[in-house]
Amino acid sequence: MKSKNTLILIGGIHINHKPTCGETMKNQLFLKRFNELFEKVIPVDTYQWQKHPWCLLKLFFVLLLNPKAKVIISGSRSSRFLIKFLYRFPINKHVYFWVVGGDLPIAVRKGLFNTKALNSLVFLPVQGQSMVKELNELGVTNAVFVPNSKPITYHPIIKQHEAQTPYRFVFLSRIHPDKGFKEITEATNMLDADGFKGNYFIDFYGSKAPEYAMEFDTLIAQKEAWSYNGYMDLTTDAGYELLSSYDMMLFPTYWRGEGFPGVVLDANIAGVPIIASDWNLNTEVIEHNRTGIIIPTHDSSALYEAMKKVITGEIDLFAMKNTCAEHVQQYDFRRVLSEELMKKLNLYE
Repeated sequence: MKSKNTLILIGGIHINHKPTCGETMKNQLFLKRFNELFEKVIPVDTYQWQKHPWCLLKLFFVLLLNPKAKVIISGSRSSRFLIKFLYRFPINKHVYFWVVGGDLPIAVRKGLFNTKALNSLVFLPVQGQSMVKELNELGVTNAVFVPNSKPITYHPIIKQHEAQTPYRFVFLSRIHPDKGFKEITEATNMLDADGFKGNYFIDFYGSKAPEYAMEFDTLIAQKEAWSYNGYMDLTTDAGYELLSSYDMMLFPTYWRGEGFPGVVLDANIAGVPIIASDWNLNTEVIEHNRTGIIIPTHDSSALYEAMKKVITGEIDLFAMKNTCAEHVQQYDFRRVLSEELMKKLNLYE
């Protein structure tokens, strides 16, 4: 039965368009799920609000006209302005900050968020147990752990790697230096120097950071094993079918805002293990030697060794792929965003 409470969802949603990033992907799923759980959901889309400042006027009137509604602010650092405003002018006392990404403790430590303002909110759902602990140590008392989640409708057919064929690695994230491109470059240089050229390929998917696009395009032109394929549409089973065709994902990130990356769930759904850095929440969401391989951050040699083990068959990819597909079931968004969770967070009364 749907809750009769009115829920206001504030965040970058990009309504009626394909998601462009982790935040818009998450908020579109939130909107879909909350419409299943609540009789009335009012979305306030702040996507690229600088280009559409009238959304701020809508936000003010929606809050003013619905003082008893439950309010979920789903976003990252920019949400601090709205949280600060509602702390000073509490026109609604039922506000939640559903945190996107993993850098809220850093922002609190830098003074970008007011601790008293955060504690005035009902709850702060965050994506990692370590984030809850760190925020508690910083004086934020209302953080609760709620993992990232996605709809899981695709179920991969796990196959053994075909003998005598190159191993296919995939990179699926923003094309930005802090996603580990220096380490990928150096690791592949080592592989080529050790005679593994032609035994592997890497396909890259994702939007290019403008400041890195030229350097990345130069690398693509120089590297025979590298290929850039643009956008992978994971809103359909066909997208997951494509992702499932790869042997291993590369994710040696040290992006400061990394939380519980949706790409980890995407890889698990497709049955693709991950070589990932031990950055932020990666060690919480990737099981070493079961759903992936965790390597030290900024360690090109460790990335090289992990990729080499894949290429030489030292890793049981078939077993890891099956484990990924089983492991991810706990993160189905209807299982995570359940009626029980709504009651626990006092969103249901």
